[in-house]
Amino acid sequence: MKKYMSVICFAVVVLSGSAFAQPDGGVGSVFSRTDAQLAPVIKSALARYQAADIPAASPASPVVARSYKVRLVDITEKYLHNGEVVSGYPAIYNHVPSEENALIIKVFSFFDARDVECKIEVYYTGGDWMQYGFTYIVTNAGGNNDRVRAYFIASLSTPDREEGAVAPGVDPFDTAKLTEFISSGFLDAAGGVKSAFSSIAELPASGK
Repeated sequence: MKKYMSVICFAVVVLSGSAFAQPDGGVGSVFSRTDAQLAPVIKSALARYQAADIPAASPASPVVARSYKVRLVDITEKYLHNGEVVSGYPAIYNHVPSEENALIIKVFSFFDARDVECKIEVYYTGGDWMQYGFTYIVTNAGGNNDRVRAYFIASLSTPDREEGAVAPGVDPFDTAKLTEFISSGFLDAAGGVKSAFSSIAELPASGK
């Protein structure tokens, strides 16, 4: 009620101003107007009052996308048999270069950005004469999870392909460093394999 009384007072002041602007004006000329004459003036004053009374709208806050980070879970023990890790994708290792010594050193599981479970096997191979060997990653991570692919990982392998006398950039037997490399260096933000890595072999995940 107080708000609308203020509007009427404001309208009267406006009318008074227009009355004083008239050559023969006086306060009495305001009150001599008919309701039909006053209505448009009061309506205009009310509109201006309401516009001034409404606060400006705040700019919309930008929508922040949900961040995603790959979280690897070590599930190696689930694949142990007689002290050795058994592959979930044995057929693909027929297409991976291997030296006389070879073993799967780690198995990881994670969920990608689509909430699809993926697995990673870390395969290490080398000769008796070699101090350091070569490392491959076998995984079904990627756009088509019913396929498994093998990747040679230079960062986890000796650059000395003849003697294996030079240590790799990242020690594949250091679990903390291996996990960090896979989650941030090998996998992309959505849980797929980064485009910098090319597979050397690919088969259906069923192995057929």
